[in-house]
Amino acid sequence: MGKSQLMSICIISTGDELLRGAISDTNAAWMAARLNDRGYVVERITIVGDDLSKIADTLAESFGIYDYIVVSGGLGPTDDDLTAQAAALATGRPIRRNALAAQQIESAFKRIGRPMVEVNLKQADLPDSCSILQNQHGTAPGFSLDTPKGQAFFLPGVPRELKHMFETYVLAGLPSKTASTHRETFRCFGRGESDVQAELKPIAADHPTVRWSFRASFPELSVMITAPNAPEREAVSRKIRSALGPIIFSTKDISLPAAFGERLAAKNLTVGTGESCTGGLIGHAITETAGSSAYFRGSVVAYHNDVKTGLLNVSAQTLARAGAVSEAVVREMAIGVQRALNADVGIAVSGVAGPGGGTPEKPVGLVHFAVAHPAGIDHKQRIFSGFDRSRVKHISAWTAIYLAYRAISEGFNKC
Repeated sequence: MGKSQLMSICIISTGDELLRGAISDTNAAWMAARLNDRGYVVERITIVGDDLSKIADTLAESFGIYDYIVVSGGLGPTDDDLTAQAAALATGRPIRRNALAAQQIESAFKRIGRPMVEVNLKQADLPDSCSILQNQHGTAPGFSLDTPKGQAFFLPGVPRELKHMFETYVLAGLPSKTASTHRETFRCFGRGESDVQAELKPIAADHPTVRWSFRASFPELSVMITAPNAPEREAVSRKIRSALGPIIFSTKDISLPAAFGERLAAKNLTVGTGESCTGGLIGHAITETAGSSAYFRGSVVAYHNDVKTGLLNVSAQTLARAGAVSEAVVREMAIGVQRALNADVGIAVSGVAGPGGGTPEKPVGLVHFAVAHPAGIDHKQRIFSGFDRSRVKHISAWTAIYLAYRAISEGFNKC
């Protein structure tokens, strides 16, 4: 949907465990997403095993092609940690004991209260004349090197360490982009990536100088535009809002539960959840946001019918007549949790998550939702067919939050 000339970026991940499939390369995916959010494009992601010559060859090739390279893994103290040696080999630099890196390693061990053995100083044996990147969450320093086309960053593979160093050194070290001031991201929920892209295709055709990026992170979707100037961005933004309407829940880099929390806080409202098939996922999602204690009252995981009747005051007659997965029951659950937790908004969900338990009348994937609020109560029914149990639970939690978000946003009109 339109391209613009950007700097070239490559991500290289090292480790036999990645090639064996023992672990997934979540680091590369996370870094690519962060770069994409900033308006950059990753042109290549490569995985290389723990082989000195193969890592060195991959680095040497990449140094001559890409402006910026990010390498993760292989900076530890064991014999299969080969990245620093490979970088030295690829650049023709000698390996030397880096005094600053050694000092940082020693300080890290003192900080965590563990004795340091001599082998740990192998992490300070780095290519000559490299720049040290401090690791505040681990013992392995990172480093950076100038390349014929730009710069290469070498980070540890431990996700917590990598993420902090990536934000601190890589994103901060990338040159600012003129186009980034004319970028906007739309966070969406409720429609698939292909449907949204098809809806926006005519807009893209009318604005060929605008670059589009779609990123699906189940069950949310982000649409980012980068325009050459402010008037173009504003024109496209208006058209996107008109086309997508209420499925846009934010233009900030936050999740749906976080956006819901912001809306609750802004309106000085509290919420409680009564959950059956989601098993507490709604409450978990809401409380992932720091400060959620200001608006989240609590959850009742009413999986068994006795809990529905005993804690949420669902009528036994309603359960017998309509069944646990029904509009009548979730309505009573929502009112019950609203009263039990003294919350302004009560969210309730009950469904058939599968893989068994479905019937022709109530198939696997059928979920009922109710939102009780100061103006009344809203109900929705969805059938999430083709999803496994985990995904039914996940999308049900987000759907419940979205319906409550809509109810609050629209002044408690029918969501």
